[in-house]
Amino acid sequence: MDVKVAVGVGSTTLVPRVPTIDLYSHGPLGPGDNPVYVGTVGGRNPNTYPNWGMQLGARVTAGKIFGEISIGFSRFYFSIGDQLALIAEIEGNPLPVEILGANARMNQLEIPLTAGWVPYANPYFKLFIYGGWVSTFNLRGFVDYDGNRKALKFKPKDIPGYPLAIYLSGLRVGTQFDLGPLNFDFSYTIGMNSMTATDFRTNSHVFKMFLGWLF
Repeated sequence: MDVKVAVGVGSTTLVPRVPTIDLYSHGPLGPGDNPVYVGTVGGRNPNTYPNWGMQLGARVTAGKIFGEISIGFSRFYFSIGDQLALIAEIEGNPLPVEILGANARMNQLEIPLTAGWVPYANPYFKLFIYGGWVSTFNLRGFVDYDGNRKALKFKPKDIPGYPLAIYLSGLRVGTQFDLGPLNFDFSYTIGMNSMTATDFRTNSHVFKMFLGWLF
């Protein structure tokens, strides 16, 4: 059995599938007075954000097959931009003006369970191809504001108009190779349920690259 400690970086792409809606505000005399076009919310507007993480894993190999289970901490970053503000407005819960344009981050707990095949191995180099199931739990987020990295703490469901789901299941495929005591791991994960707890679905695509040390 190999025990692995790894750190990595990657990208998280969120693709909300929101119905397209044009937003208007009324004029100074109230409803019905010269509606003014505010913007359009909805459609598929993918946004890609950086992520990073740390993992502790155990891998068991038997001949040409192997299984691995890990537990790790990960974090992805996102911006509170115009699209998120429009979604919140149409949901009737507009964002505070002071956080518009701010950067935010969400902490996650990740538990991958994978298995695969070892197509090539020698005493110095091993190649692994695998697939499996990943359980991800969104834990807590923070907003950077006015130089304070923890100016605002929030739970996943507390994002106005765009609450994140607590649990996200995903299918992962990847490849890794050992070079002496070093392990290099490259993977892609597609979310099986919506990243958001909303009436519309938000697809997720996560790429990760880990560098680990084997014990």
